[in-house]
Amino acid sequence: MTKDKADVVLFPKWKTTLEQNGRTALEEKRYKDAIHYFDQLLQFKIETTEVLTGKLVCLMELGRYGEAEDICQHLMKEDEENYYQYLHIYLTILFQTAQYEELIDLLDEIFETEDIPEQVRIQFHQLYDVTKKLTEEEAPYDDTAQLDEFLLSLDQKDLRKQWQLLTKLRKRDVQPYIKQLLPYLEDEEIQPVIKTGLVQWMRDSNVDYEVTVRKFGEVVKVVPSELTDVLSHPRALGIFTLLRPVEDESPSLFELIQQQLFRYLYIRYPNLPTYDHDEAIATALHRIASSSLSMEHLSLSFEAEESEVQKWIDEILAFEREYFTILDS
Repeated sequence: MTKDKADVVLFPKWKTTLEQNGRTALEEKRYKDAIHYFDQLLQFKIETTEVLTGKLVCLMELGRYGEAEDICQHLMKEDEENYYQYLHIYLTILFQTAQYEELIDLLDEIFETEDIPEQVRIQFHQLYDVTKKLTEEEAPYDDTAQLDEFLLSLDQKDLRKQWQLLTKLRKRDVQPYIKQLLPYLEDEEIQPVIKTGLVQWMRDSNVDYEVTVRKFGEVVKVVPSELTDVLSHPRALGIFTLLRPVEDESPSLFELIQQQLFRYLYIRYPNLPTYDHDEAIATALHRIASSSLSMEHLSLSFEAEESEVQKWIDEILAFEREYFTILDS
């Protein structure tokens, strides 16, 4: 907000008028006028979902996809409560701008790494199927060249490229490449999200022998074919069981907790906390999520030491930042 705007009070009646004018202009397809009203509201920090979504729709209708894409990417990171709404808009932008490969790769990643509400999953699968049909006749990509490119991205620390290529490679069997990939599981400089993706790729390819994974200074040996999905792991299920009462009290709070738990466990996978920490982790997740949604009045009654809860809060928040480095790269 500029200093001039900061010195002006946006009275409720003026706010209501701007909102109504923006809504009317949008309905009448006067998109430039609508953006004018929405931008005035945004200058005064009126950043409601209606205003932000309205502006996004206008930008798309005016063909200003680049701006809309940038705003969506920002909102997907900043507004967790409306994450799937903005994600849906972002996917629509990719589709309308014929970025089919990126759309398919992103949905492959989402289906694998996120606990998606059922109705949203159905919509995303429909979009996925349509997009897939549009790309069926594309020439196949050289697997060896793609792996070489992926290994180069690992060596060059190109995180965004690593994730994009890994998403594509995971559609294939890992067995022909596994000897080249195993050293990266023990390399502390490889981002934890990438290591998780590698382990999941090995699991999906039924690698039935022991591999070594090093994360955050800890070493764990696992047989990938014996691993479960992140949210099917006993630790995830145990923590969810403790938090079930929250779902009845506040579904939106519970959904946010689910997302945060997934991201935390995804970063740690396959070396997850032991069961004796479940109550402290559940308490920590509840505090973080309730604070984000200004629901601090909702509390949980678990017997967990305050110092331990704070330790998990710090770790969960740190790992959350680690998870989102993929989006920021």
